[in-house]
Amino acid sequence: MVGRNPAVPRRTVRVAGRAVQTTVTARPAVARRWLHSTLWREGRALRSAAGLTVGLGVQWTPPFRKLPVGAEPRPGTLQLCAGNRCLVFQLVRAGAVPRILLRFLADPRVTFAAYNAGSDRRKLRAHHGLEVGSALELRGSAGMGNTSLTDMAQRLLGIRGVEKSTKVATSDWDGERLSRKQVWYASVDAYLSCRLGVYLRRRVMARQESEPGYSDDDAESMSSEASSEPEYGRGDWAR
Repeated sequence: MVGRNPAVPRRTVRVAGRAVQTTVTARPAVARRWLHSTLWREGRALRSAAGLTVGLGVQWTPPFRKLPVGAEPRPGTLQLCAGNRCLVFQLVRAGAVPRILLRFLADPRVTFAAYNAGSDRRKLRAHHGLEVGSALELRGSAGMGNTSLTDMAQRLLGIRGVEKSTKVATSDWDGERLSRKQVWYASVDAYLSCRLGVYLRRRVMARQESEPGYSDDDAESMSSEASSEPEYGRGDWAR
């Protein structure tokens, strides 16, 4: 299922036969390098009118006691995926959040696609002070109700044979080391969210071009227009 090169914190995860390069780390420096590389690789998309689409997800360990009304479980990990490259950042083990991650999540040129975007954003804000600037809720955009992420991927993208285990979903995500199954699960979440986000945004944009005056509730959140671009200075990579 997962192959690993012990020299680097990167693993090759197979999702329905597709190779996904996943970096798993609790080290802010490694997360910074992943973000630095992503900004360099995706520079053309960032400069385009549509901007960049990134899959987003969080995983958490189910609390033993019932949480107060309005409280959110603490995210153990943050998953990001651009293209076929994923980052699984172990937030609870990191000790610090690199400044470049704060800027990346708030970048108006980046749309973060997630299966339950509102909940993920609240968790990240409440426990780690992370603000996601532009998010795409996949369920609402696809108009498929509570259809699962894997079923959406099968029906819209033709990606078949992906089954996510409830046992893994509710496992311990705060541990020092994630298991092979956890890495696979987290990678699948981020990768499918990215692929679906790209598909749905393109579908809306194509409809806008073919139907003058077309208006959609999701179209506004998909816009990547920004009055200014965040500056990713060299000093930020060291923080």
